[in-house]
Amino acid sequence: MKSWFPSGNIYLLLLSGGTGSRMKSDLPKQFLELNGKSILLHSLETFIDWGKTKSIVLVSHKDYILKSETLCSPFLRERDRIVEGGDTRHGSTLAGISSLQFATNDIILIHDAARPFVSPDDLDRLSSVTEEFGVASLASKNHETVLEEEKDHLKFLNREKIWFMKTPQGIRGDILKKILEKPSATEPTDLCTWAQGQGITPKLVESNPYNLKITEKSDLALAEAMLPLFQSWKEKAD
Repeated sequence: MKSWFPSGNIYLLLLSGGTGSRMKSDLPKQFLELNGKSILLHSLETFIDWGKTKSIVLVSHKDYILKSETLCSPFLRERDRIVEGGDTRHGSTLAGISSLQFATNDIILIHDAARPFVSPDDLDRLSSVTEEFGVASLASKNHETVLEEEKDHLKFLNREKIWFMKTPQGIRGDILKKILEKPSATEPTDLCTWAQGQGITPKLVESNPYNLKITEKSDLALAEAMLPLFQSWKEKAD
């Protein structure tokens, strides 16, 4: 798409609250190195280099705030900050939101720090759709046959309608103010389930094909192999 600029401000919540349990590591996944640089810094620099955020809020687990400050402070700008997260993903999202003063036409992006392969074009398209429709998420289309296992048979799903949710996810300020006013019956797993639980259907924006979430050790090895491919793809896309 052509270079896009928002009508309001863009704020980013960079969720970095992992503790390393699924990675089975003493060090949370966001601090593990990918090509000599922490995954967290790969993600942070993506948004800083994009250059369209007014403020980045790094939401950290309380036990790793000092480590996050030591690692990220040289890269954070005057309006950026690090805040303590909650006990859950949604709790961390609320903690980040509470540190913002946003207007109705602003855009708030929420991203998992464990996803280092997001492109400027992804961010432009997602933000543009968020500005127009209110809530949106990056997602990838499915190209495999999809089965749902039931008790005595397999149910074949329509793969043309199957998407895999990614981040960032975005929400416009007026919509965020609206859903903050109503407590959720169950705790949302992400921004899109939060919005849809209150009757607001998110729009899906197709992600670049390399938008991997690093969760387990095998993902880190895959990310190492993907990094030069992603960098080459991004250069061609630019």
